[in-house]
Amino acid sequence: MDALRARLTDQAYEEAIRHCASSILPMHLGERLVNKIFGRNLQSHAAGLLAVMHCEAELGLAGRPTLSLIQEDMGSSRTLSAFFALLRVAGFVDTVPDPDDRRFKVLIAKPPLLEGLTTWMSHHMTCAEVAGLLPDGHAERLRTNKDFALGFIARTRPMLERTRAALRQPGAWAWFDDFDCGDRIALALLRSHYAGTDLDGAHWFGLESRHLASQLGVSHSHLRNVVNAAESEGFVQQGRKSHRVSVTPRMLADVRSFHLAFWGWIAEAAEQVESQARRRA
Repeated sequence: MDALRARLTDQAYEEAIRHCASSILPMHLGERLVNKIFGRNLQSHAAGLLAVMHCEAELGLAGRPTLSLIQEDMGSSRTLSAFFALLRVAGFVDTVPDPDDRRFKVLIAKPPLLEGLTTWMSHHMTCAEVAGLLPDGHAERLRTNKDFALGFIARTRPMLERTRAALRQPGAWAWFDDFDCGDRIALALLRSHYAGTDLDGAHWFGLESRHLASQLGVSHSHLRNVVNAAESEGFVQQGRKSHRVSVTPRMLADVRSFHLAFWGWIAEAAEQVESQARRRA
């Protein structure tokens, strides 16, 4: 993996991050309910952990997930209890008696949760392919081969743990991700940044903040507060007279560092699934 990353070109990375912004951001636009449920990193990571534990159990690698096990791992009991109650109402999760002890309940990840995660992961896996960190074809298998998808998600616990650790470190992506829909806002900024370049070489673009806020289901004041705070942090610049925005080199470097690590972890999980399949063949 380090050798592949050493050969990574600027063009390959730019194509990968362009794909990331242009494929993943549309998944969230207009999805107000989904953004309300999964727009904060605590909730999205807990849902991801549930999906991983569900797939591990399906393959006989571990027991069925329970709320207490997820709370123990995430360390936030009251918030997660209410969150999983909301997931049940929204049809993403089911609760059934534990087959080994019917006094207890286990959590079942329902198809909408697994399918949404698989689609999201397939876009990132495509990014890993475009960047040259993974051979082509894996993302297509993830989308079309249920056995491969099951095995892949079941082996992403290390990726999830590394991601959570990385998001506790300083950096632009971790900073944005700490806000409600912050990752979506960052993706919108990146998509606009890579959409074109002014003649003078500066990447200035208009940000239709009211429209974006409406599409994400957040208030306009929240979105503006995030962008203004990002300027204070040195991640964006704003032209007060032109009402245009520019992403700084610091933000671009931080985003690159995080995503190359993240796509590398995805590649490792995919290769583990293939290695396991070869041993069984």
